[in-house]
Amino acid sequence: MKNFLQDIVTLKRREVETLKSKRPITEFIDSKRLLRGIRPFKEAISGGDGLNLIAEIKKKSPSFKRNFFRKLDIASIASIYKSEGANAISILTDKKFFSGNILHINEVKRIVDLPVLRKDFIIDEYQVYESRYFGADAILLIARILSVDQIKSFMHLAKKINMDVIVEIHDEDDLEKALSSGSDIIGINNRDLDTFEVSIENTFRLIPKIPKEIIKISESGISGNEDVARIRKAGANAVLIGGAFLESLDIAGKMREIMSLAA
Repeated sequence: MKNFLQDIVTLKRREVETLKSKRPITEFIDSKRLLRGIRPFKEAISGGDGLNLIAEIKKKSPSFKRNFFRKLDIASIASIYKSEGANAISILTDKKFFSGNILHINEVKRIVDLPVLRKDFIIDEYQVYESRYFGADAILLIARILSVDQIKSFMHLAKKINMDVIVEIHDEDDLEKALSSGSDIIGINNRDLDTFEVSIENTFRLIPKIPKEIIKISESGISGNEDVARIRKAGANAVLIGGAFLESLDIAGKMREIMSLAA
């Protein structure tokens, strides 16, 4: 890991320790909320013959020069995503770098009936329990910042409490970790988290190396319907798109434009 990811992980460790001091993990483990309101994420993003869409909600991104919104209207965006055919919604919950909030998960689930993915820098089992407690149907684990043993442990725990798991990769080393951990959903991040350089060619380079039975998601840098058509042809099951929608003054129109060749 280079400086940016190292800084994130260091800050996240401090953040988790602070959270533990305020709310012990036993409060999550013993809660009946872990068994309530579960929606099938894996099924939602892998069905049908076309390319499925995980539409993302975030206020800002470290690679974007300004906030997408002064005030994030969660309800409005979630409703648009649902009405325009999204199969699932991704929520950025990291506060420091994305101005996120874990409470946004339940806010979305009150508005639409889609499964919700929590995206954050998950480095501790505390966050796995926390994700389900606050309503997540799936979590994302970043292979670059975790060992194979950590991925296996967090995956086992997530599935025990009825959450699906995306293991996110960027290169062959990450892919080896994902495969060694037994991941059944792999997300290919076209953005290098060390440099923030983006190329969707990363998806086309890595997809042939992933076994057919594994669900494949292309993430980041997808900005046009030709990108979507190529990704579908390459064999992906889903795309995760946020910035291209959120930059637009007409989110619904941009969704229709970008996903027009997904079917």
